[in-house]
Amino acid sequence: METKTAKTEFLALSRICLNNWHYIAKRTLSFHQDINFFTGHSGSGKSTVIDALQIVLYANTDGRGFFNKAAADDSDRSLMEYLRGMVNIGDNNEFSYLRNRDFSTTIVLELKNTGTDQCQCVGVVFDVDTSSNTANRRFFWHKGPLWENEYRTGHGPISIRELEGYLEQHYSREEYFSTSHNERFRRVLYDTYLGGLDQEKFPLLFKRAIPFKMNIRLEDFVKEYICTEQDIYIEDMQESVLQYGRMQRRIEDTCREIRALEQMKEAFSHYSEIQGELSQAVYWAGKMEQLKLKDEIRSLADKGSGAGKDLEQLRLSMKEEEDQIRELTVKSDGFLRQIASTGYEELKNQLRSLNELIERLRASEAGWQKTLLGLKKWEEEDCTSNQTLWDIEEFEHRTISLETLQRLKEDLALTRQDMDKQAQDISARIRELKRLEKQALSELEQLRKGNKAYPRYLEEARDHLRLRLFEKTKKTVQVDVLADLLEVEDEQWRNAVEGYLGNAKLNLVVPPAYAKAALEIYSELDKSRYFSVSVLDTEQAAAADPCPLTGALSEEVRVREDYLRPYVDFLMGKVIKCLSVEELRKQKVGITKDCLLYHNFRLQHMNPEHYTRFAYIGKDSVRKRIRLLEQEIGELSKKMEPLEQGLRECRRIAGLPCLSMEAEEYGSWLKDMESLKVREAEKEALVKKLESLKEQNVDQLEQERRDVMERCDEKKRGRDQLNLRIRDKERVIESCRSRIRECEQHLEEKERSLPTNEEWDVQLQEYLKQKGNVRYDRERESFLVRCEALSEEKEALFQELVALRGQYLRMYPARNLPLGAQDNEAYDRLLSSLSRDHLEEYRNKARQQARAAVIHFKDDFMYKIRSAIKEALLRKDELNKVISRLDFGKDKYQFVIGRNQGPDGRFYDMFMDEALDIDPSELDHSMDDQMNLFAMERENSYGDLMNELISIFIPPEHASPEQMEEAKRNMERYSDYRTYLSFDMQQLIQNEDGVIRIKLSRMLKKNSGGEGQNPLYVALLASFAQAYHMSSGPKSRPAIRLVVLDEAFSKMDAEKVASCIELIRGLGFQAIISATNDKIQNYVENVDKTFVFANPNKKSISIQEFERSGIELRSLL
Repeated sequence: METKTAKTEFLALSRICLNNWHYIAKRTLSFHQDINFFTGHSGSGKSTVIDALQIVLYANTDGRGFFNKAAADDSDRSLMEYLRGMVNIGDNNEFSYLRNRDFSTTIVLELKNTGTDQCQCVGVVFDVDTSSNTANRRFFWHKGPLWENEYRTGHGPISIRELEGYLEQHYSREEYFSTSHNERFRRVLYDTYLGGLDQEKFPLLFKRAIPFKMNIRLEDFVKEYICTEQDIYIEDMQESVLQYGRMQRRIEDTCREIRALEQMKEAFSHYSEIQGELSQAVYWAGKMEQLKLKDEIRSLADKGSGAGKDLEQLRLSMKEEEDQIRELTVKSDGFLRQIASTGYEELKNQLRSLNELIERLRASEAGWQKTLLGLKKWEEEDCTSNQTLWDIEEFEHRTISLETLQRLKEDLALTRQDMDKQAQDISARIRELKRLEKQALSELEQLRKGNKAYPRYLEEARDHLRLRLFEKTKKTVQVDVLADLLEVEDEQWRNAVEGYLGNAKLNLVVPPAYAKAALEIYSELDKSRYFSVSVLDTEQAAAADPCPLTGALSEEVRVREDYLRPYVDFLMGKVIKCLSVEELRKQKVGITKDCLLYHNFRLQHMNPEHYTRFAYIGKDSVRKRIRLLEQEIGELSKKMEPLEQGLRECRRIAGLPCLSMEAEEYGSWLKDMESLKVREAEKEALVKKLESLKEQNVDQLEQERRDVMERCDEKKRGRDQLNLRIRDKERVIESCRSRIRECEQHLEEKERSLPTNEEWDVQLQEYLKQKGNVRYDRERESFLVRCEALSEEKEALFQELVALRGQYLRMYPARNLPLGAQDNEAYDRLLSSLSRDHLEEYRNKARQQARAAVIHFKDDFMYKIRSAIKEALLRKDELNKVISRLDFGKDKYQFVIGRNQGPDGRFYDMFMDEALDIDPSELDHSMDDQMNLFAMERENSYGDLMNELISIFIPPEHASPEQMEEAKRNMERYSDYRTYLSFDMQQLIQNEDGVIRIKLSRMLKKNSGGEGQNPLYVALLASFAQAYHMSSGPKSRPAIRLVVLDEAFSKMDAEKVASCIELIRGLGFQAIISATNDKIQNYVENVDKTFVFANPNKKSISIQEFERSGIELRSLL
């Protein structure tokens, strides 16, 4: 292979210094200024060094878009994973970090001028805070080589502060530069330190080249890598099109709003029609009520007149009855005077009084017997004393004294009080047992649902902490109870673990990253309510190193979260498991399976509740607690049965009868019973006297008086009946008068509340004539039924109208219109305004925006597209000059860029017409320049094409949202000058007849092997030559010439690989080529330096360096 490019001086990457980068703790690599080769198995660390190189060259710490793109394992690393050294530790995406304490990382590149051997360094320092998983950065540059201390101090890599101090101390202000701003450092890096590179194109090319894929079409490669996209400023035209679209949408919105308002107007019209029919039906129903009231007044007047005539006749009959009653009463009084003269009546009165006294005395005896029956019940009770029994016996024999009565009353009262007190005591014990049973049943229900019955105050504190953490961090943070994160390995030691931890197992736990925030939130809690709650400082606990003893109780505890292991070891790592008291005495702190604890020379039993009722650790604790609760509930039920039986017995005895009255009352009963016999003898003598008088003429007088009184009573009953009838008639008359007044008043109100409508009155009269014999109440009921139906229909129509208004106001919330207005005036005014004024205004503005877009297209867009095409053609010629000096074996290549042969190519001639080559920015404001640019005679030649392209950009007048989106896509496509071009390469073959030119795009479709990769590499290297200004001659200032290729030349044989490497060498590039070690034989003899990577334990990368000219091996790992 022949090369014709002399290698001028440039900036070579001479060394790279890495500290705390991924699996590399400390390493400096030295590069050859020509060809360097990275090899090793997949995952050995080649991409680790390449990504460190990219961070500095791009001045980009984000890493998105290039981290690990050179790797074959498709993993996706982040900057923090590189800095902390993430290590996979399981099959379930579990990982840990190599660096868990705050540290610093340095990446430094040494660049050497190949002509002067002068060095400069660019790099970055990271200070990493592992608690928050964040990092601060500082990019820097300084003159001279890498520092001899390799950017480290006695404690490790230098920090940002140490870097700044060292630079200020050892360099003048012109000899170094540092900043934490990526963009600022990138500008200085490309403009100055790397030799004047394009800030946009260089990183884009460098990123694409590293994972260079050969499955790209040649046309697309040339388009993307050679003719990069240019920003054609079409904002004015785009804004005009967008404004046009906005106006079109506003027109559509206005039309849609008009349709909605018209729909509401139609709905309101229907509603108004039904409202009119309802008003008429209500009016006629009111009229029917008035007619009914008038008819009722006439009927009531007739009824009152008839009742008045009946009342006159009844009053005459009443007078006759009164006269006869007076006559009979005088006659009865005469008979009564005759009987009184015999003394018979006085004896009857005495007998009546004596009978009343005897009845009272007999009531006392009945009360005494009833009380005795109640007292006899006490004789059957064991709680009754002998004295009480003797007193009851005296009561039964009626020999009891007042003192004995008082004693009996007090004894029975005391006995009842004792029974009441016993019942209260038993009730209190039953309530306590039921409370314990209810609490146990509630806890059992929660446990059977799978929920541990933690104390309420703990759950409240847990919920509060979870809520406040979400408010503070905007993340859902898991808040656990320590017991839920622990498991006991050996069930025999479960009680010992539960008992020793005690309340410590109820600590609230959050991940270490949120521990500080959790502690701050806990400090805000009400201490009087949550003093029993504690929050574990997992951040500090995870950093502890307690060194547990062999045989410690902590060995029996398994943790679900690794950060809890140090804390468990801290709590139980010094507590030794023992089997006997003798073993306990040999330990400082010891414990047995039976929960005996030996501590501070004391032996004690641990609180059983900690490992029974309050056992919470692991799933087995739930099952064990369920068994204990079921047993406890059974025992509680057994305890309650005898108590409930005793309670019933106490209440029965307390309810037995006792002496409720005072002792004197019972003494009075005794006296009444003693006088009863005397009074009965007196009654017997009095009855004999009355019988004697009856044998005289008194019986005859009594009979005649009774006959007179019977006739008198009959007359009185007749008088009373007449009186009732008179009152009935008076009430009927008064009722009629009152009802007439009410009807007249009601009629007056109805007439006043119902304004006259003569048209409806005439229609009603016609209706009533047709009906003939009319019942006003039925007609009114018929109208009311119609009113109800019309009212429902009206309400339904109004709700439809309100629904339409609500839908409208949700679509147009800025319209401040009433939702429930009974009229439609506000909506009708808006409809009129929109239809008359706004719609035409929007259409005029849309036409203006469309005209503005056309003007921008003609006056600005055409010129910029033509300029971009010319620049692409000029770039093609420059690159063809560079690659014309290179031979790839016997092959030479050239770029071919021309008119697009597809449909879009029809616009090419229009853009490239020299007659239209006018820069709109150079136009002044004279009359000539004010003429439309396309009003020249050439417009006639391209008028159709111009209109066609404009129509692509400008949507139709009534464009839909989909059409507007299509217009935006077309603007992006047709504002790219490459749309109008075709891209290819051609192979030049020299033979006897001359030069044969072969288009490669068609040929490469048939050849996917190594032959097909040749032109792609030529194109790629030409792109780099352009980026590094390698065709600008020796007077251009030195720049880097670094090319990094991963899995390069993958389908080529050894000969082709050698040719490609020589092509890179001939063009004067410094290269880093990366490939797996299964293809090492294709490379090692053609490169200048080889780096062998290995990472056997996936935690530490080793790198060996080999010069082709020697066998020296340098390994720092």
